[in-house]
Amino acid sequence: NEQEKHQRSPALEFIVLLILQQLTVDARQNENAEAAGVSLAWKVQQLIRTHYHLPLSSSVLAKELHCNVDYLGRVYRRVFHLTLTEAIHRQRVREAEKLLISDARSLKEVAERCGFNDVGYFRQIFRKHTGLTPTAWKRRYSKEHVNS
Repeated sequence: NEQEKHQRSPALEFIVLLILQQLTVDARQNENAEAAGVSLAWKVQQLIRTHYHLPLSSSVLAKELHCNVDYLGRVYRRVFHLTLTEAIHRQRVREAEKLLISDARSLKEVAERCGFNDVGYFRQIFRKHTGLTPTAWKRRYSKEHVNS
């Protein structure tokens, strides 16, 4: 009796082996899905960097990459810890910062060149990201730019 308890059943061994194989397959599929998600997030990042001046939104980006907008948003957020809208705004503000200190364009021109259709909205987003209005930014950093 005692010996029977310790003997392994071939059927049980086979079931355990099948379970382990399935776990391995599942883990590989998860790794592949994760890698595909990271790759997709980097493609979005590149599109935002190169197309920030165009009308961009989560749905436009999803359509461009032939995927679901919710999936794209989740993948991007998991990789970069930002929403797509936040990423678009950051890129646009970064470019606006450069334009504001590098030449004498009007605020409206800077806003339009950076993908904002509305100057008021541009001011709001710029201030949210930098803590300064575009005009205050220009005043502060144009002087530093000239003096350095």
